[in-house]
Amino acid sequence: MSRLSREHLLGFLLDALAPDEQQQIEAELNQNPKLRDELQSLESHHRPLGMCDRPQPIDPPAGLAARTCDYVAAQAAALVTPGGALVFPGVERERRFTWSDFVTMAAVIVAAASLFFPALSFSRFQAHIATCQNQLRLIGFGLHEYSNRQPDHSFPGPEVAGNRAATGIVAPILVSNKLADSQTFLCPASSAGRRPGGFRVPMPEELDRAVGPELKHLMASMGGDYGYNMGFVEDGKLVPARDQRRSGYAIAGDAPSNSRPRRVSGNHDGYGQNILNEDGRVQFLRHLPSPSILDDPYHNRDGLIAAGLDRDDAVLGASNDHPMPVQLISDGPR
Repeated sequence: MSRLSREHLLGFLLDALAPDEQQQIEAELNQNPKLRDELQSLESHHRPLGMCDRPQPIDPPAGLAARTCDYVAAQAAALVTPGGALVFPGVERERRFTWSDFVTMAAVIVAAASLFFPALSFSRFQAHIATCQNQLRLIGFGLHEYSNRQPDHSFPGPEVAGNRAATGIVAPILVSNKLADSQTFLCPASSAGRRPGGFRVPMPEELDRAVGPELKHLMASMGGDYGYNMGFVEDGKLVPARDQRRSGYAIAGDAPSNSRPRRVSGNHDGYGQNILNEDGRVQFLRHLPSPSILDDPYHNRDGLIAAGLDRDDAVLGASNDHPMPVQLISDGPR
């Protein structure tokens, strides 16, 4: 592929290219602003048609065809006449239901089911995305209200050391200030499988008292299914992000996953992630990096899982992510 065309960009948008072609286009997008604009234009024209948000189709439930045939056969058996023919009640004897009619009906039912279940799955997928986006908007309301109460308009964030040195501390801070409740931090499509009635965000004081395994458990779970802005480093110090209503600056989103490439979220079956921007807008990004958000939301500009390198470098961490990069201490020369 020597030269990119609209067909290549469209194939990239619809996940229809080979892996090596996908990687080549991603590299070109990172270096060519005009190409990113062209891709964004294509995406804006195709998104209303639903072409950019299609999940992979799923197979019908196992054994559906066999169960359908068994059911139809059981119902038909009750209508067998002494002459060996099948008739419907209330229909003249001359109008008989033959086995070929039965097979045709069963085939129609199976074909209809094969069309219905993928459509049902897609509708459920879209509903989960919409519900997740609503949860993030509620989190955004809490974050902005907290920011409005601060003299410097800073958002809540992790500390550099201690029991509160984990990104998920954002959730306990919002709950303790009555700016959100525990259920707000659950995504309906999360792979964690948390039950709404059984999940509770701990209070900051409870986290301060915890030690050992209890502390590790609270750090790993307190943020729920979402990730939060780690802040940034300024003059060697960790500083929380401040509200400037920026359109491409991520302050929360679906939690990143260490088990997936590029730490993409495990929510929504890995098909994408919702990102809440500082201006309150929520976007569903199918690909990372994305033409609409050039900044990697799960790594800083050095590619590390740590706080941003400056005030414009937004990084979302999972609940137990530490805001500062891990440094190995050497024993010295041996």
